[in-house]
Amino acid sequence: MLDSLGPENALEKNLAEEIATSIWRGTRLQLNEIVQHEAIFEQLTPQMMAAMVCEDKERIEHAPEYLLDLKHAFSKKELQQYRMAYQQYLHLMQHSRGIQNYQMVWLNYQNLFTGLGNWMKGRYDPPLFLSTGKGLDMAWQNSPQVLEAAIKKYSHTLWWAIHFNDLKPQIRNWMSSWYFLNSLHKNKVTSVQEQLVKERRFCQGLIDTYMKLRKSSADHFLFQCKLDPLAQHKDAFGDEIPGPKANLGNEVASASTENEMPENHCESIT
Repeated sequence: MLDSLGPENALEKNLAEEIATSIWRGTRLQLNEIVQHEAIFEQLTPQMMAAMVCEDKERIEHAPEYLLDLKHAFSKKELQQYRMAYQQYLHLMQHSRGIQNYQMVWLNYQNLFTGLGNWMKGRYDPPLFLSTGKGLDMAWQNSPQVLEAAIKKYSHTLWWAIHFNDLKPQIRNWMSSWYFLNSLHKNKVTSVQEQLVKERRFCQGLIDTYMKLRKSSADHFLFQCKLDPLAQHKDAFGDEIPGPKANLGNEVASASTENEMPENHCESIT
């Protein structure tokens, strides 16, 4: 920063240092403002938001991360698949709940079990389906209660996806309320914003003063050159620019020679 300003004397150097310090303070304040904003929303979890828009405790527990991202959206095709799968889930729970082996019925609920198999990847082991894709893995056939619990959790994922668009207005309102009613952080953010504005104004004032000083010095130097040609041998602040020094010894010798009386060459009269 100091090099870019190019100060040429002590006064300009002091101003340049003040400008650099002010810019540094402004950057710190701006980063602090961003941190304060993020801190407010970091305290708001998907489960907390879910509790504001839903009363089912199990659904609240399995609230998705995208619940706090209002830009998140599902395609029409995805929503259609989720709705079909959820309808099949409701039918399964009503007519086949507690079955000893879901291998016997999964073909009647293909949308549900296909989505379930994809959802279980990375969450459960082994995979839901055999490598051939023609049936459920034997581990899941022999563990109907564990599989039923997984189906239940998956149903919450389906429910949130289906209702997310409808819940967005409520989520938006609750997020706004959370932000503005969080007085402690709000006061901190406001204070930081005010300090940032003041610091930027102060910095701009320093820059304006610095530029005026540089322009004034240059104008003064040009004016002096017009009035006095000898000013060209001086810098912008009137300091003599050193030139070649005269040889004092030679000048003294020359002066002595000029002042010396000529010798008397007249002949004597005898």
